[in-house]
Amino acid sequence: MPGTPFEARALRDVSLSVADGEFVGIIGHTGSGKSTLISYFNGLERAKSGVVFVNDVDLGDKDTDLIAVRRTVGLVFQYPEYQLFEETVAKDIAFGPTNLGLDAAEVERRVVHAMNQVGLDASRAKKSPFDLSGGQKRRVAIAGVLAMEPQILVLDEPAAGLDPAGRQEMLELIEDIHRSGVTIVMVSHSMDDVGRYCDKLFVLSHGEIAYQGTPAEVFAHGDALHAIGLDVPECAKLAARLRKEGFDIPEGLYRMEDVARAIIDNIGKGGKA
Repeated sequence: MPGTPFEARALRDVSLSVADGEFVGIIGHTGSGKSTLISYFNGLERAKSGVVFVNDVDLGDKDTDLIAVRRTVGLVFQYPEYQLFEETVAKDIAFGPTNLGLDAAEVERRVVHAMNQVGLDASRAKKSPFDLSGGQKRRVAIAGVLAMEPQILVLDEPAAGLDPAGRQEMLELIEDIHRSGVTIVMVSHSMDDVGRYCDKLFVLSHGEIAYQGTPAEVFAHGDALHAIGLDVPECAKLAARLRKEGFDIPEGLYRMEDVARAIIDNIGKGGKA
């Protein structure tokens, strides 16, 4: 709200790059600027200063075709199932490709492919999306973005509000999408989730990048992360406590399987049990 007493600068001096094929996590406390940042990635918002490039295309250039950019960068908002509106699952997924002016055969191919990508059975195509479970609705919403066949998929808290089983299924789905060749940018509050799935992390604090690097590099700043309202993965806390209790557990472990292996190795070598 520039020019009013409520004016606030959401981002300042933010500079980052995401390479093809990466799985990147963006983390930060509430109000740190995460959602604002990703709104620039496909031109949903235009930067008041600075530049944003997607595949060497300047999103701030008035001649840039933002529709073409949005085919390249798919953006999935938090709780995307609230945006479902069509009478059938297939029609909802087909909405984006249809508006690209594609012929019916190509739209159908994309719908079928997107449903396969998110693990939705073909029998659900003619069902109302509102008759599905919460997790299935979210899959339909993500399929609608995937039907645009983006090179880059940006997700804002994709597992928010799901039960533990649904959360795990959603994250495994996103990992499968990444393995198919799609670059992933995921906003999350969960240190365990970004630690498990991401190659690189950017930590936002009050509109600035406080830390960036691999999960191990970022989680090494445990006390500093606590100071800005974040945490480290639960397994990293466990590893630190075990070291304090006398276990020979290496530094920098934060994934469950790595900590478990270190404990087993430690016992196997005659260490403290």
